[in-house]
Amino acid sequence: MDDETEPDALERRPEARSLKVDDLMAELRRGRIRIPTFQRGLRWQRDDAAKLIDSLYRGYPVGTLLFWETGAPSADVRFGSLRISAPARGDAWWVVDGQQRLASLARVLLPAAPDEDEFALWFDLDEEKLGRPSREQGADGSRWLPMTEVLDSERLMQWVFRYAKGSEARRGMAFAVGKRIREYEIPAYLVRTDDERILREVLGRINSTGKRLNNEEVFDALHGGRAESRPATLSEIADDLEQLDFGRVDDKLLYRLLRALSGLDVFERTGGPLRLEDPGTAYGRTAAAAARVVQFLKTTAAMPRFELLPYKQPFVLLGRFFSLYPDPDPRSLDLLSRWLWRGALSGAHRGDAVFTRASLEGIGAGDESVAVQRLLSAVDQRPAALPDAAAPFNFRHAAAKLQALALLDLGPRDLETGERLPTARLFDAGAGGAALPAIVAGGSSGLAHSAANRILHPKRAGLVRLVEAVTDPDILASHGIPPAALAALRQGNEEAFWRLRAALLSAHYEGFFARRARWDEPDRPPIRALLIEEDA
Repeated sequence: MDDETEPDALERRPEARSLKVDDLMAELRRGRIRIPTFQRGLRWQRDDAAKLIDSLYRGYPVGTLLFWETGAPSADVRFGSLRISAPARGDAWWVVDGQQRLASLARVLLPAAPDEDEFALWFDLDEEKLGRPSREQGADGSRWLPMTEVLDSERLMQWVFRYAKGSEARRGMAFAVGKRIREYEIPAYLVRTDDERILREVLGRINSTGKRLNNEEVFDALHGGRAESRPATLSEIADDLEQLDFGRVDDKLLYRLLRALSGLDVFERTGGPLRLEDPGTAYGRTAAAAARVVQFLKTTAAMPRFELLPYKQPFVLLGRFFSLYPDPDPRSLDLLSRWLWRGALSGAHRGDAVFTRASLEGIGAGDESVAVQRLLSAVDQRPAALPDAAAPFNFRHAAAKLQALALLDLGPRDLETGERLPTARLFDAGAGGAALPAIVAGGSSGLAHSAANRILHPKRAGLVRLVEAVTDPDILASHGIPPAALAALRQGNEEAFWRLRAALLSAHYEGFFARRARWDEPDRPPIRALLIEEDA
């Protein structure tokens, strides 16, 4: 089906319903309501949930829900501390719009104990507001009604006669809160269609006043959770790759890889449909290809972290290659590494649609060696200049990532302990990594904003003092700091420090990039690819 054609109309109009909160929660408890794992995840906090419950109590509108009725396998569904064993059924309601609201309602109203979930809320029967009582306030058990008690009228009655029977006002308020929450009716639409193009169009048009779902989120909404084995979503693939100490791969990139492996155009124009009869196979194939790419990048190509990839599109091309040729010759792997570095240094891997489509076509040539040679022929143009250690440094740009890879090649060591710094630690934002902190903070000259003033080391207070205190020449060498530059820094001559270090780094860059790209070496295919079969 062409992406430009207009979508068909629904054969059956969406069924409009008004669902009471207690009915919605009953369906959720029975496992009928399923919430796909979008990239956005459950982002609401307890304050957001409190506003939602308060709106129910006060009768304010809370928006419309949209469900897709289709089959769902048995699964353990989790909302915070709440776990539900959902049986397989053919009429499950997959949440298209309303994920945050339904998950928040479940976490506030359904836990067995009042303080079991981080979203736990109480209703102040005196002040008529939601909150969480302090330790002193909590001593007055008749004032604070746990929201876990309001859905079941019998359970609420037991709470009232146990805690609030002595106060007519509080007793009346408790019953009013329960009635308003349970009987609040939320409008909902139920869509029944097997035409995924129509459903994708519906998904793409909802939330017109907010942020629209992007293509990978739409895909997971349609297919996520329908696979019976892990991974069942793009986010789960990213979670698994993250366990390889490679960092988190973008869901958008994984979605492009899945499209490439499914024989579809990577650059979809209007969200053309992916018709997957077996989502589990598609997710599994994508996960396997992505894992091979990560292994190659870490062990052969010297690009051990996702954050360090100068350009992201080669991840898709490599995934396509390893899917077709899962056990390539070592020589092919070496040539692929050259291709990766040459394209990064020349800028050929920026993600141009024409280049990417041609590369994908070349990879599918049916012969591993031919595919590699076609890739290499597309990046034979040498760059006019290499990344400059004295130029402005911005880690969002490819040139800065290339410089960071060159700094990593030096084997950076901890300035205080002298121990080799693990790559994962250097790019763990929680440990202060990923930004390549400045050695001298607040410098105003041009070199102050260059790589000559950056160091591949976790952020620490007074970093310049730590550098000045280093006496071990091996530690200095691991950060590309020559002794003369350190002497200038200790004397307060920051300009001389940056200039001397930039000169050393530039020389290191030239040698490092030459070793990785190997422009002057022959790119012959593996010997076995040159052998002619006797019958031929």
